[in-house]
Amino acid sequence: MVTFDCRAERVDGVTLVTATVGDIPELTRITVRNRLDGPLWPPRTQGVPETGWSENGFEGVVRPGTHALGYATPAPPSDQPAELVRADPAPDTTSADERLDSADAVLRELGDPSPPADAVPTAESVRAAETASTWPASPASERDIEPQPEGRQPSAESRTSIGQRPGQHLPDAVSQWLETVARRVDRAERLAEADSLSAATAAVRAADGLSGVRTVAARGDTDEQMLRALARRAERLADRRSAATVPTETLSSLA
Repeated sequence: MVTFDCRAERVDGVTLVTATVGDIPELTRITVRNRLDGPLWPPRTQGVPETGWSENGFEGVVRPGTHALGYATPAPPSDQPAELVRADPAPDTTSADERLDSADAVLRELGDPSPPADAVPTAESVRAAETASTWPASPASERDIEPQPEGRQPSAESRTSIGQRPGQHLPDAVSQWLETVARRVDRAERLAEADSLSAATAAVRAADGLSGVRTVAARGDTDEQMLRALARRAERLADRRSAATVPTETLSSLA
């Protein structure tokens, strides 16, 4: 028989509730409800409530054994802060998070997409980026080149490089690198614009699963900094080249 025990402790104006569900003989769906008169503050991962938690309590499938659940609330404690409402056998063990059928599941896994403070460019970092050679010195490495999945078409931007006129062709290494970054940008935009469960699921699948999403997230800051540094350097070189008129006729007469 499933057992249940709970206790509450008041710390610095906050009530911490710990509930223990024990003697679970098999996969079981349990429902634990908060009984205190106040909002429930569930445990969170990357700012998102952990799987199974809601404003009323916890509901989810747990494995055999003993499980502890904890949450906080501003409400004053009582002798019975929570109750076990349900404990039924659960043959379906695949959660929404495991299927990636939850937008919150992706956020819990990847974290807050906001850039950290140390990723915001400073005057010093901008100067360093402008002077550093961010251009691939040799044909792009395997790390920077992603094979194009079969059946997937590159975006219009990746098919035609920015600023490239008809009949002009960038060096292969440059074009290949830009196409790789453009594909990552396409995926990032689709993930960022997902506003529903189905859209988030489709975006994750289009990014080649969770590993592909991690790659897009990890390379975001680097891609942006390299593109901006490349644009600044190319603009300066173009200005210099435009101003440097070669006196071919004069040089020919001196030959």
